[in-house]
Amino acid sequence: MGRLEGRTALITGGSEGLGRAIAEAFAAEGAGLVLLARDREKLARTAGALRSEGATVRTLAVDLADLSALTDAVTRLDVGVDILVNNVGLARLKPLADLTLEDAEAMVTLNLMVPFRLTQLLLPSLVAAQGTVINMSSYWATTMVAGRPSSLYSATRGAIESLTRALANELGPDGVRVNAIAPGSIATPTFDREFLGRMTSEQRAAYERYVRDAYPTGRIGRMEEVANAAVYLASDQASWTTGTVLAVDGGLTLR
Repeated sequence: MGRLEGRTALITGGSEGLGRAIAEAFAAEGAGLVLLARDREKLARTAGALRSEGATVRTLAVDLADLSALTDAVTRLDVGVDILVNNVGLARLKPLADLTLEDAEAMVTLNLMVPFRLTQLLLPSLVAAQGTVINMSSYWATTMVAGRPSSLYSATRGAIESLTRALANELGPDGVRVNAIAPGSIATPTFDREFLGRMTSEQRAAYERYVRDAYPTGRIGRMEEVANAAVYLASDQASWTTGTVLAVDGGLTLR
């Protein structure tokens, strides 16, 4: 029997990247899935692939930045949720002088308000299930990188870690555990497309040297390594773990 057998996990940003990797890992442990994302076609492809492996999958195509639409979609959900994974996030790493109010509002909404609102909406189900919440943070909450401005993005990641600890304290008496994962750089499709893919050969060589120097393990992470951490936090193996921010970063924040 899988470690998550009989449980249902709702995962935001579940159509690709880390969200999909977590969905695959949860399904392999027996969990049913509810995947939320904006792109209906990506959701359908991901759901089809997971169902072909025997998973039970529901999808909700919703723009998570629209809190009213998110509320409506979750209110109509016809299944109880045992595990909430607040995975979706947004990083706009611009110099302070170039950040717009739209940038700020978008990051605060996706990185902080969506996890807050989903936890609030699903609270009755989570309490009934004695369930768990996993929030996604980042090494950017505590570690800055020279030449890469991150002011408001880092602030939102620090805020989600504070929210994690505060909710763990508040909801623990109701039987709900709340933890977070703070990954280092992970080889996701978005990372490859938006960051590595835009580098010249010289920039790529410099980045590879930086990784070897910055990470004690000498490399960036793989999606399944974060997904494995999420499985642990969602399972009974972590039954006495709450209020924890688990660094899955190859030792980056040690230096």
